[in-house]
Amino acid sequence: MQAMTDQSGQDSNDCEDPEAIDPAQKRGLMVYIAIALLGCLVLMIVFINVPGIRASAGAAMTGTDWQLQSYADKTGVIIPAISNPAITATFSTNGRVSGFAGCNHYSATYSTMDYSITISPAATSLVFCTDPGIMDMEQAYLLDLEKSVEFRITESNLRMYDKTGKPLLVFVPV
Repeated sequence: MQAMTDQSGQDSNDCEDPEAIDPAQKRGLMVYIAIALLGCLVLMIVFINVPGIRASAGAAMTGTDWQLQSYADKTGVIIPAISNPAITATFSTNGRVSGFAGCNHYSATYSTMDYSITISPAATSLVFCTDPGIMDMEQAYLLDLEKSVEFRITESNLRMYDKTGKPLLVFVPV
């Protein structure tokens, strides 16, 4: 049987031979495929791990004793905390936060989901400190703690925010 020829004189049933592709084109195609696969892998790692990072954010607060560095006063202005006596917070794995509020010891329950936090009103000891600055700071701190609805944690600090995204508390690890 004779192959049909087109007007240019070439066989019309000839399919392009895969081995006839230029090796440089093959390498270029393989590079693009490798880049696309690598990009897919990176996206999978990022998007699959984000829920895990969020879920473990609350657990990252535990195991560290925190000292208050700054807080929102009655007017909402962030001011440095008095360092002596230090205000502290310890978040336990059983859902309790406790520490020293400047004059009284306190304890409250908390729960986290992703970067959200809910803290119950704190129960405190009933010591009255004569220094009004300490008592004012303690009251502001305990109120800020209760108003906190979101948090962010890094190696250097723990920050808590109110429902409008305004910073309330900044802690540093002890």
